[in-house]
Formats: sequence, C-alpha cells, structure tokens
Amino acid sequence: MKKIFIVLIALVFYSTLFLTNNIFAEIKVTGSGGIHNWNDFEKFYKKQLKKSQKKKQKLIFYGSTSGGGWATGSKIVKDINDEVHEQAYKQCMKRAKKYTQNDCFLFAINDKIVWTNIDGPIASVNIDGPIASVKFNLEIDENDKKPGRFFKDQPDITDEPQVHFIYILNKDSKDNEWDISGKMEKELLAVNEKLLKMTKGKQKFRYDMREDGKLDISFVRFNKQYKGNYGMNYPDAYLTQKGFNDPNKLYFAWADVKHRDGGQGGVHHGYIFLQSKYITNADKRMMMTLHEILHVNGFAWPCTKGNSNGHTSSSTVIGGPVGDDSYRLGVLYDHGDDTCPDFKDSAFLDPTSNNPFNPVELKCAMAAEVGRGKAPNENYDWRKRYSHKKLQKIKAKRTWCTYNVGN
Repeated sequence: MKKIFIVLIALVFYSTLFLTNNIFAEIKVTGSGGIHNWNDFEKFYKKQLKKSQKKKQKLIFYGSTSGGGWATGSKIVKDINDEVHEQAYKQCMKRAKKYTQNDCFLFAINDKIVWTNIDGPIASVNIDGPIASVKFNLEIDENDKKPGRFFKDQPDITDEPQVHFIYILNKDSKDNEWDISGKMEKELLAVNEKLLKMTKGKQKFRYDMREDGKLDISFVRFNKQYKGNYGMNYPDAYLTQKGFNDPNKLYFAWADVKHRDGGQGGVHHGYIFLQSKYITNADKRMMMTLHEILHVNGFAWPCTKGNSNGHTSSSTVIGGPVGDDSYRLGVLYDHGDDTCPDFKDSAFLDPTSNNPFNPVELKCAMAAEVGRGKAPNENYDWRKRYSHKKLQKIKAKRTWCTYNVGN
C-alpha cells in the first residue's frame, strides 16, 4: 500500500507539471490582425500604461478580439515572469469567454506594442525571440511516402511568377490524401475558372504545373500537433525551412486540421483549414481559398478604396465581416488609380498585365523599412511605383511579410 501511495503521489506530481507546462505553452504568444473597436481598445491600454508608469512598475497586457467586441487582461507588477504572464492571460480569457468567445494574445509589454498587422488577418508571433532562431526537424515520415506524392516543389515549366499549392497535416493527423486523390486538384482548377469569370474572362492565377500537365501539389506534415495561429508563426517558418520560400511564388496550403478560423493568410504564405466549421462543402472551400489568396496577394492594401482591416467595406471576395464575401472583385480590380496596387497587375495572374508588380517584393520592401520583414529585392523602389499617401505612410505594427521567415 505504501508503494502504491508513493506511485500515486508521483503520478499526480508529474501530471501537474505536465499541465503547468501546457498552460505556459499558451502564453507569450502575440496577436496580429484587426482589433474590433480599436480606438476604445487603444484608449484602455494607454490608461493601464499610464497607471503603470505612475507607479514606476511594469505592464503586461493581453487582448482578445472578434467581430463582436474585445476583452483584455493586464497586470502591473515590479517584475515580469511566467507567473505574471499566466495571470494576465487567465484574466483575459475569463473576460473573453463573455465578450469575444475567442483566444487571448499578448498585446504589449510596457510601452512596446507587440501585436502586429492590425489591418490584416489574425496571426501570432512568439515573443520569446525571433522564430528564425528555431531549427525544425524536417524528416519525412515513411508512412507518408505514397505513389504520386511529392515532398518538394517539382521542376517548373515556366519562369513566370506562379501559385504553388501544399497539402498540410499535423504530426498525428489522419492522411485523407487530398493531394494524391485528385480531389484537391479538381477543386483548385474550379477555383481558377471562378476567378476567370470574376475578371470577365480576362485573367486567372498562374498555377504551378508539373511537366506532365498536372497541378504541382506538395505534401508537408508538421513535426508537432500545432493548434495556434498560422501567420508569421511556426507554419510559415516550417514551410520556409522546407524550401517553400521562392519570392516568385505564392504558397497556399490546404491544412487538414481543425481551427477556429476558416483561413489565414499574409503576403507569401496562406492557408485554409479543411476541418473548420466555416468550410462545410466545396463551395465554401472555393470561397475561402479565393478570399485568402487575395490576402496572400496583399489585398486589401491601406490605399484600397473602402479598406477595413485588410478587407473591403463593400461586398467583394474579401468583404469579410463588414462588406460580406461574394464572388466579386469590385474595387480590387481595374480600379483606375495608378498610385495604389491593382489586382489586375499582380504578377501571379495570367496573362500578365502591361504594368505588373510582385506583391512579395512590394510588401516585403515595405516591411523591411520598419524591421518587420526581409526584402527579396533590396533595390526595389516601391515608393516610386506607388505614391498613394495611405500606402507611403507605413504603420510598423500593421506591416509584415513572411518571406524568408524562419531562415
């Protein structure tokens, strides 16, 4: 009995330690993307910051947001440690349960706002340090090696910019073989035909095709069960280290995982989540794919007419929570303003316009200026190309790109 009691105590101890480590794994993750009622949120943060400065102490500030509101959790303390992070995070989650029904993320440490891309889709970055410092285990699981499957980008049939597709699984996820069954290819080709109709027969995406005429789809299995946000985080870094990092390609993944969002995307890498409650059929997959690929192309830009946190206030394919999504391009396409990027000029469309631009070069050059990314072409004079005042004035906390992240 004594031995059994000791064993039970040991099990409780290690279980508690394991659970504690899991809690700490959820803190220190910074948020990214639009914040509902931003002015009120910012006002409350500044109020807390002023309190901490008056007391000559330090501030930890977490936030949560959704289409319905926002919630916060904060601690004013002498010293910042994991325990303080956990307290602020838990306080935020308690309020978020009532006001946002969404996760909480780190917004600021003292007067340093670490929440990024307030105009863009929700994403996250680890505050402990640059993700580029992490080197991942990139070994391929032998069970994933199946006929017709490719783990690397296959030889290109053109030097033109193109969109490359990836089928992604978590470490222990079931392989539903979307990449080799023909289902993913069939639906993605239908997506492109839909875009062709939306441009009135003028343009569609230039897909990355194999020499045998098939769509080039790569397979990637993460080396862990990842449940967080995708932009500027582990997934982008993992794909980059896998070699999916060509500035003349946009990388778009169908991730066969559950997620609270239907998709997430930033310039260079984007995703839809096949097991999301928002994606229940082929039409939903088509709409979400088009929506996120537009984000991967940089839209909506700050100068886009009716821009609302990276979406449009009118009904378009990226209408989002304000304008509602529809199979329309509207203000995004052939808008007639040469000072602001036009989707018809994206270098990833075929045929190429007379005045194309590469969204990766543009967004990453902007991000590099404010230390939020790396420019693939350091000589790219984006300010000369686009003179719109809303684009020229870069907002650091809202500007980032995923090129070369993780390398």
